[in-house]
Amino acid sequence: MPDTTTTPKSETEDAVKIISLTGIEHKLIDIKPIVNEYSMYLQPNEKAKGNLRAERVRTNILYYYANIENYLVLGSSDKSEHLIGYFTKFGDGASDLTPIVSLYKLQVREIAKYLGIPENIILKKSSPHLWKDHEAEKELGIQYEEVDSILYCLFEKKLTVQETAEITKIDKKTVEKIYELNINSEHKRLLATKPDR
Repeated sequence: MPDTTTTPKSETEDAVKIISLTGIEHKLIDIKPIVNEYSMYLQPNEKAKGNLRAERVRTNILYYYANIENYLVLGSSDKSEHLIGYFTKFGDGASDLTPIVSLYKLQVREIAKYLGIPENIILKKSSPHLWKDHEAEKELGIQYEEVDSILYCLFEKKLTVQETAEITKIDKKTVEKIYELNINSEHKRLLATKPDR
């Protein structure tokens, strides 16, 4: 479901190529007209429109077809994105099953190599395409190799921020940033709760 305003043509072509290898039935939907229709009634805000465009509109369509076919929706978040909250709440974060959420991004890339996924897809810069030329690592200000190292130390090894900075040789401010992204995005990983009173 590309939005032809922001999704590079090569992304759509790669997606269709991989889908065709699996033999999975698919439908290609350009969501640009839907986003444009929403935009006619909403206060302008590029960041909010990006989340609407790339995630929430797509999620509505995924659940629409899942409802028709009596299917479940698969989520694409990996452990790296999940732990730092790099997903849209009730957008790409909404799914029934998340098959790769226990794997860090670099682990997913290694599995892709093992499965014979073309190298240009494995090496492609991660991007939700919320706006033109949007790249995850540019937005985060850190490469996923460092993100994964930090998260592994903090969550698998249970190290402190200081210990993580020392072991990984990554600047402490960067480690703190990733730690804070995790803390500040906790609400995205929790189901809605009722008030205590």
